[in-house]
Amino acid sequence: MRSVPILIVGGGAAGMMAAAAVSGCGKKALIIEKMNQLGKKILATGNGRCNYTNLRQKPEFYHVDETDGVWEILKRFDEKQAISFFKDAGVYPRERDGYVYPMSLQAVSLRNCLQRKIDKKWVHLEEEVLEITQNMSELGKCTGFVVKTDKDRYLAKKVIITAGGMASKCHGSDGACFDILKRLGHTIIKPVPALTWLKIEEKYTKLWAGVRANGKIKAYDENKNELAEDSGELQLVSTGISGIPVFQISRYISRQLEKTKRAYIEADFLTEFSKDELLGEILRRRQDEQELEVSYILEGIMNNKLVDAILSRAGINKNSKLKDLKTEQCEQICSLIKKFEAEVKDTAGFDNAQVTCGGVSRGEVNFKDMSSKICKGLYLAGEIVDVDGICGGYNLQWAWSSGYIAGISAAGGKQQ
Repeated sequence: MRSVPILIVGGGAAGMMAAAAVSGCGKKALIIEKMNQLGKKILATGNGRCNYTNLRQKPEFYHVDETDGVWEILKRFDEKQAISFFKDAGVYPRERDGYVYPMSLQAVSLRNCLQRKIDKKWVHLEEEVLEITQNMSELGKCTGFVVKTDKDRYLAKKVIITAGGMASKCHGSDGACFDILKRLGHTIIKPVPALTWLKIEEKYTKLWAGVRANGKIKAYDENKNELAEDSGELQLVSTGISGIPVFQISRYISRQLEKTKRAYIEADFLTEFSKDELLGEILRRRQDEQELEVSYILEGIMNNKLVDAILSRAGINKNSKLKDLKTEQCEQICSLIKKFEAEVKDTAGFDNAQVTCGGVSRGEVNFKDMSSKICKGLYLAGEIVDVDGICGGYNLQWAWSSGYIAGISAAGGKQQ
């Protein structure tokens, strides 16, 4: 059984940052990663461009309570320090509206930068951790951990778990470490998909596939209480609705579906018009262009495919004449555009989610040093903890911040 001072479970963003922090303290940490390369999920971030942090940082951009200390970790190793860390290693930043990317616009630049800070001899790839148990002395004190993998066993004085959540299993996040942490006494807030798209799966959704519309979307529970809302470009797909605003509210839908199996959305597909303005335009066209087909009702204002979907939902024949359109039908069209309501059948699942909502209970993490309150010598960082942020580089910033603090804490070093 090989003895190591610090063992890191998971070689993603948080794990690599933790290892780099340990190395910066003049010590070594063994990384065990079950995939065939480190930072595989980093490479897929931002369609390969990697929006790795954001200059606009506020506590409300992270779905946490102000009292649990998460923001303190984010301030201790903040976006400026993250940018400086990567710049010192040769990755210069490119900023756009607060979003920060590598100047190369290549995620591989960040991954390679982190790899250069880690001794390859202290990296074990394609090795999976199966069990972690406390190594107890004769006096009943924990002297470290026995880490069992599918290839070996290790005795580690300290362990940092950065194995991620359950989003994007193809990149290594399958939630296996949640069960390991449960057996160590930790409470796991049930993981659900976040930053993903939503399935509606009705006949009309096939008509709007491929349409993009600037709009607003809201999430509701089974009692029609509003949970969240966001605005921006909505992307309509054949089985539902996507786009960044949808991603932002998806965690609330996911949690609601997990609780009650019922969740709803309400969308405004034409925010440029008030309801009265839109109805006035519809009635004007009915009056002025009586012989045209109903499908013309919003031509030049709204995508024809979306109009067809709205008419299908309303049960109105798009080939009928505008003159035959009743006033209540005009009002119905207007209502469906400005207040489109639908029940969400499901989310797109973990395979299509960017992050996980849920994980190790924040109440069991010491946010001064990212240590476990349950097991002395155990540290947690990244997506394994019940912390998730909005789109825009915030989840990676959490990985850098928590990974860095966990690393220097485990190594007994001081923040530089």
